[in-house]
Amino acid sequence: MTDVPPQGKSLAPSHGEPSSFAGPEPGVGSPRLGAALAAGERSGVGRALQHDAVVVPHLEREDGTPQVRVFPAPEGSAAPYELCLFSSAQALSDFLQDDPGREFSLRSRDSLAPFLRRHGAALARVVVDPAGPYSMTFRVPELLAALDGEPPSDDPTGLFDETGAGISIEGLQAMATVGEPGGSRGIGIELNLPDHWAIIDLEEPETRDRQIREIVKVQTRTLNDRSAPLRRDMREKMVDVAAKAAGAGGRVMAYLLLPGQDAALALNLTLYWHDLGPQAGHMPHLQRIQERIEAGRGPDDTLTRTETLSGPFLRHVRLTRGSEEVGGQDVPLLLIDYWAEAPGGQSVARLAFSTPHVEIRDAMLGLTDKVLFATEWLMSAPGAEPAADAEPAPSPAGA
Repeated sequence: MTDVPPQGKSLAPSHGEPSSFAGPEPGVGSPRLGAALAAGERSGVGRALQHDAVVVPHLEREDGTPQVRVFPAPEGSAAPYELCLFSSAQALSDFLQDDPGREFSLRSRDSLAPFLRRHGAALARVVVDPAGPYSMTFRVPELLAALDGEPPSDDPTGLFDETGAGISIEGLQAMATVGEPGGSRGIGIELNLPDHWAIIDLEEPETRDRQIREIVKVQTRTLNDRSAPLRRDMREKMVDVAAKAAGAGGRVMAYLLLPGQDAALALNLTLYWHDLGPQAGHMPHLQRIQERIEAGRGPDDTLTRTETLSGPFLRHVRLTRGSEEVGGQDVPLLLIDYWAEAPGGQSVARLAFSTPHVEIRDAMLGLTDKVLFATEWLMSAPGAEPAADAEPAPSPAGA
């Protein structure tokens, strides 16, 4: 294959798995992947990538947080970059040679698949062990199919996870350093959503507007040309909602585009991130939020607290009505908020769901629970110091 120069660039933040350094450390990587490559078994390589953690190079941003590193695609390719995966730290070292940037992460299917979905258009291909004697190349759709596998026929959401709501060994190792000087801490949260969720990136206005236009196009594709005013109205309302969510600390919005038997299921999600700084006194931020919700909860509200391996979270369920601004005051809405304190206790994530399907409340709760348990904390690299002048921020609005 064509040699790829080791210089690269960052395409997106990594998914928070702890960093290491490329070197001849035995046992770092996937022996099963190496064996499948040596045997030339394409299906075996796919299975190894689906079940094992593999080595992915990354760069570090100025704030010390990691980003996935991609490399220039061969001249004449349909997309500018390629993603390189490695069966071992030694294979990565062989590829980098004298390149000084030698950081990497061990990443699983649950991290790789969302990255490929979000950035696949910029990737000409994915190459496994590009400097090795048994390298193998995949197109992005082909590799996604291998990573995803087939969901069970009775789970049209595609959110089935046969491994349960666990947490990776790498994630546990990162969180084990949270209380240590220079240890990791949560700096973000990754939504691992299937293909039928449409994503809107609230932090990039140009990207946000382009994604909204695409969603409206998909949702109105059965309408004729005379529906142009409707499309324009939908775009304007979505742009306004997205701008308000971004102003309130929203990072990402998502719309479920899964059709039901009689009509499309309507479920919206907004991910908010609140940097609150060190806790004041001995009360964690999540406890303060819980007390504020309990003080203002209605008679039909439901508030539960659940402990998990990655920390506690709150689930607040309530009924309301749509906005009068868009004529929805007669439409009942089910609101489901999940509040989770990031490892390290300085930030809080909120996943805010809304749906008009109040008549299937339990089914909606089952779906939103699955979305929550598919999320993954983004962790800072060990040794990265928070800003020295950081101060506690006000409590998030809506708590």
